[in-house]
Amino acid sequence: DYEFIIGSCHMVRGQEDFYYIDYKKTDPNHLMKLYFEELLEMAEWGKFDVLGHLTYPLRYIEGEFGIKTDMDKYTPIIEKIFSVLVKNGMGMEINTSGLRQKIGKALPDEKYVKMYKDMGGEIITVGSDAHRTEDLGKGIAEGIRIAKNCGFDRIYYYSHRKPVPINI
Repeated sequence: DYEFIIGSCHMVRGQEDFYYIDYKKTDPNHLMKLYFEELLEMAEWGKFDVLGHLTYPLRYIEGEFGIKTDMDKYTPIIEKIFSVLVKNGMGMEINTSGLRQKIGKALPDEKYVKMYKDMGGEIITVGSDAHRTEDLGKGIAEGIRIAKNCGFDRIYYYSHRKPVPINI
């Protein structure tokens, strides 16, 4: 039994993890298009509880390589992803790892957290994405502040794959 399953995409078909890609030698816009298409496919598959770090590739494209990305062109597909999540009672994660990395913002940032809320999203989790013990829990207070700023009055954790609310 799992407590909770985060659905996340770290690479698109035929490519390495976004971490390993040299964005000076590839088209980041093409990769972002493929990424959101795969997220939509994953959301429609639906065998997870919460969508993790919606804007993961930006950690590297913008954060590490300094390549500005016009995210507005992906709004229609992001709206489709959120629509599927909301319809199926699935949540979204505010991943705080970007706050301690070069990108300097949560993944996703407030714009997309607010969009999810405005589309009827209710289940929001906050995770530090700690790969080292010293990062465990870092940024959680900021993630909760983002949720509150976007209109959420509670965040969730999971027990036996059921969302449990915590008032904020």
